[in-house]
Amino acid sequence: MRKGAGRVVAAVLLLSLAPTGALRAEDPASEALLMEGKTNLFQRVLTRPGAILLPARDAESGGSPISPFSVFYVYERDGTGAPVAVGARPSGGPDGWLAADKVIAWKQSIVVAFTNSAGRERALLYSDQDALLDVMESETVVEEVRAHRETALSGALPPDFPVLSVEPATPVDIEEEFYLLPILEAEEVYLSSGFSARLLGIASVTRDEVDEEESLQNDAIREAVAKVAPRGGEALKDLKYGVVFVIDTTTSMEPYIHSTREAVRRISTTLADQALGDRLRFGLVGFRDDLGAVPALDYVSQVFAAPDESMDFETFLAEVEAVTAATVSSKGFVEDSIAGISTAITSIDWEGFDARVVVLITDAGARRSDDPLSATGLGANEVRALARLNGVELFALHLLTEAGAANHAAARRQYEALSADADGTPRYYGVEAGDVDTFSRTLDWISQGLNELIAASASGTLIEEPQEKEAAADAGALPPPLQEDPALRDLVTSVRKTGLALQLEYLGSREGSKAPTVFEAWIADRALENPDTATLSVRLLMTKAQLSDLQDRLRLILEAGELGKASPQDFFAMLQSAAASMARDPSRIATEEATTLGQTGILGEYLEGLPYQSKVLSIQANDWLNRGIGEQDAFLAEIEAKIRLYESFHDDSDAWVALESGDVPGERVYPVPLDALP
Repeated sequence: MRKGAGRVVAAVLLLSLAPTGALRAEDPASEALLMEGKTNLFQRVLTRPGAILLPARDAESGGSPISPFSVFYVYERDGTGAPVAVGARPSGGPDGWLAADKVIAWKQSIVVAFTNSAGRERALLYSDQDALLDVMESETVVEEVRAHRETALSGALPPDFPVLSVEPATPVDIEEEFYLLPILEAEEVYLSSGFSARLLGIASVTRDEVDEEESLQNDAIREAVAKVAPRGGEALKDLKYGVVFVIDTTTSMEPYIHSTREAVRRISTTLADQALGDRLRFGLVGFRDDLGAVPALDYVSQVFAAPDESMDFETFLAEVEAVTAATVSSKGFVEDSIAGISTAITSIDWEGFDARVVVLITDAGARRSDDPLSATGLGANEVRALARLNGVELFALHLLTEAGAANHAAARRQYEALSADADGTPRYYGVEAGDVDTFSRTLDWISQGLNELIAASASGTLIEEPQEKEAAADAGALPPPLQEDPALRDLVTSVRKTGLALQLEYLGSREGSKAPTVFEAWIADRALENPDTATLSVRLLMTKAQLSDLQDRLRLILEAGELGKASPQDFFAMLQSAAASMARDPSRIATEEATTLGQTGILGEYLEGLPYQSKVLSIQANDWLNRGIGEQDAFLAEIEAKIRLYESFHDDSDAWVALESGDVPGERVYPVPLDALP
């Protein structure tokens, strides 16, 4: 029974094949149909298995088979079930006709990717929305989900079993092995448990035509069973780890530089004694601050040693002997730690290292993206996105020295955001009073976690699941330091969880893990047993033209924002005017006074109608008027940092993907993470 009182529908996005626009009378073959109410976004469809592209509407032969989930633009559709005229490009005319029952409408270029399953169970994909809601609203949801998973993985399916398939056993890296899980429907629900989640109707590629749902379900379950989560394997023995320390080398940091060198020496000796030294290499990047302000600082950021398989530990230690603290002070207390991390991510050759970790060590906050002395113009959120796109995991050790007391809270916010994992859990540790001995012991705990991870990989096994260690802590089985310091315990758990995630990602890449061969199913974006944990990350597929257009629109917001400081009440009017000048049909821009930034139309149509809402679009005129100069500056700084991040996306040639309808010039897409959007 549906417990209606426990569920409140907040928003619904429902896509259908009903006609959204009549055939253009002026030239039906020149341009694809626009989406209803849009001026720049065209109607598109995804192909079902068995689709044949026919040369004419009434043709019965002479067609070409089309791969499932190829993307086409719609040139003509009447909603009666007649064939649909489609083309690979939004202009230039259709390429042929597809049967109406062989296409699925795709309103937005929004897709999902599974998060790494370390620390959670594999997600279940349900046959319909009601089946998923029944489970989520059950008072015994944990027991029911576990029973469903056990039954699914057993392969013995009872009649009317609600689970259609199971998440792959090992992660599929969407940057390395692009796959398409488009969102067809989405509903946000609030449950009687107090949690909220989004239920997503998604589709997934299956290369074989399936005539019966039962056959589809059995095939999907059989594939899931064949990929039961491994407890390890020979492949893990080849896993190589690269760890780079990014160290603040300003005047106050000499004892911490020394402690880091000694920690590396200790773990190197331990691994050498266990004959595991060839599996881990270290690197070190130093950072200071802007040279224009203080030329005697010598560098903003510098690679002193890169992880290199040909460099043994003694050579590494000899290389980093040159790392010393500056002899002059930088301008102000904050430093350019973002420049140091960016250097570690983009200037180091990580090739040959399957697991990549960067550990930040500093006693100061980072320069903001809008700081004239910032070398990168990036903020914490943007550099975290850059790290994820390059497969780098970030940790932050923050030295809470007395000299930086006024900066501690702001710096912590920055570094918690920077080091957050896919669930939003910070991999951050604040060393109280900046105590050198405590810092040294913290590095030893990280080293111990690395040692356990490398030893487990060398033996072909996965590191112990984080939740098992947490249970041991509850039982008082962990060493006293971890029982007495919850923050340190969280850090150790994060090291283990990250290690497991790296192992799973490696196995997924070695096994060629694929997305489940499901046709259409429903899934929650949060773990059913633990709604605090994300199961999916969301991406918006954007062409280079769209990404460039978005950058241009953000630049207009920056310009209007700077002018609007003198006259905040004119900010929204300026944006609305700019939006009208950019629109292909200015008459479609609302003429009444905008009350939210979204209503100005300045950000175009890319972010409208998504099941995940932009925080920028919802900004109200009164909010802007009531913001002080500092808050307005922070907002504009975030906008400017996004622009610079998109420049990195644009230059990341390996991540641009051609969809199945062909490698059409200009139509390659980049899977932009949702948290990278404004």
